[in-house]
Amino acid sequence: MSTWFRSYGFADVHDELLIGAYPLDDSDVAVLEQLGIDRILNLVEDEEYETGRRPQVTAALKAAGIEERRMNLTDFGRLPPEALEVAVQTVVGWLRAGDRVYLHCRAGWQRSPAVAAGVVAVYDGIDINQALAEIQVRKPSAEPLEHQREDLLNWWRSRSFERPGGASTG
Repeated sequence: MSTWFRSYGFADVHDELLIGAYPLDDSDVAVLEQLGIDRILNLVEDEEYETGRRPQVTAALKAAGIEERRMNLTDFGRLPPEALEVAVQTVVGWLRAGDRVYLHCRAGWQRSPAVAAGVVAVYDGIDINQALAEIQVRKPSAEPLEHQREDLLNWWRSRSFERPGGASTG
């Protein structure tokens, strides 16, 4: 396992949903395979990978039969509402289809916990603050930046979704 993956780690934050650091080599991907990961949502930009790492990870994922989808969200950056919605709906769809999902950014501390909070809030029909608190209990290093929390709250307030039983909220 790479030093980065071991140091920054990963955690189960919801049934069939793990968040954490980006895999950097074959051994990191082997860990994900052993964990039974079916799909990955990768929030990392190309520039965050050291030269040669990305193709190695792509090949290892393909060999392991793990499907990866990428959404480039800037490290330390804002979380646009459109991107949050796409990321959340993608992961919720995978979870509802019975997939085991790994959601990652570079270190698993900021972008991925924010998106995971959106996933948990939508999937479980709970408040976004409660969802983020639940993520932080399971992965104490999860700490979206203040402006990312603001983006997450603004996204949550602006969206309209169906609660169980058909009641719509916004």
